[in-house]
Amino acid sequence: MTLPFLEEPTYTVSELCGEIRQLLSGAFPSLWITGEVQRVNESRRGHLYFELVEKGAEDEICGRLDAVVWRSDWQRVRRALAASGQGITEGLEIRCRGAVDFYGAGGRLQLVVREVDPVFSLGLLERRRRETLAALEAAGLLEANRARLLAELPLRLALVTSHGSAAYHDFVSTLSESGYGFQVLLVHAAVQGVAAEREIVSALALAGRAGADCVVLIRGGGSRSDLAVFDSRAVAEAVARAPVPVLTGLGHEIDESIADRVAHTPLKTPTKVAEFLVERVLRAERRADELAGALRQTSLDRLRDGREALGSAERGVELARMRLASAAARLDEHARALGRASTARLREARRERAVL
Repeated sequence: MTLPFLEEPTYTVSELCGEIRQLLSGAFPSLWITGEVQRVNESRRGHLYFELVEKGAEDEICGRLDAVVWRSDWQRVRRALAASGQGITEGLEIRCRGAVDFYGAGGRLQLVVREVDPVFSLGLLERRRRETLAALEAAGLLEANRARLLAELPLRLALVTSHGSAAYHDFVSTLSESGYGFQVLLVHAAVQGVAAEREIVSALALAGRAGADCVVLIRGGGSRSDLAVFDSRAVAEAVARAPVPVLTGLGHEIDESIADRVAHTPLKTPTKVAEFLVERVLRAERRADELAGALRQTSLDRLRDGREALGSAERGVELARMRLASAAARLDEHARALGRASTARLREARRERAVL
């Protein structure tokens, strides 16, 4: 008698993985899929690994898929994206074409990406940008931070950037070389990746309460997709609502981010922001020197005028004294003449009386 279960096929693990792989590759040989990029990692062999996720209405992940771009395809895909200032970065939503594969050795399903549509990401970014700008304008926030008064002598700075980054060192080095006594409070925030939006918003709020003359938001250069977080509505609102002026230097030479659009003073790079602050302090120093010089000259002029007036007064007093002395002499002479005339008249009167 034959046992029923002995008639059923028995697979080894690798055989079943092979069957699954063959089944999936036949069912999904090539397809387009959209999703948000997360957990990007380029291996030492030149392959790019990442996750594609889909989020629900409450920003919860409702779908997740491992993806890989093999080195042979990655060089071509990277060049195509770079031509439009993009890259595969965390938080970016992309449309890509590939095949579904099952990696038996790792026991996981993955999407082998062969092409990424640059127009899709650009269009999506631009649409979100327009929507964000419209919402900011409706809320009256486009010019809110620009209305803040920037101190004539901005020496106390709250710096929002990634600690130890090239942007940080470029900014601080330029300030140090000036010789002025800048005080810089660093508020660390990731400026790229999934956590960037949340950390930048939090850092801006903390920096705004630090009692600084202004807040400086900087990062180094990057592709358009690298800088996508600075088109975020949450970041833009945090910049616009800051209680002190916000200066931006986001490492781009062409495109203006929404954070730039709502900032008090947008500049191209971290070094440019530092140079702007140094120049502002230099102008304040020159104005102080000019005022001191003008005050000194005014004081000297008034002292000279005072001395001249005093000299004139002294000469007037001397002339008056001389005139008074002359008048007194004439008065004495008149008094003596009157005395002589009075004496002579008295004698004459006595003689006339004696004759009578």
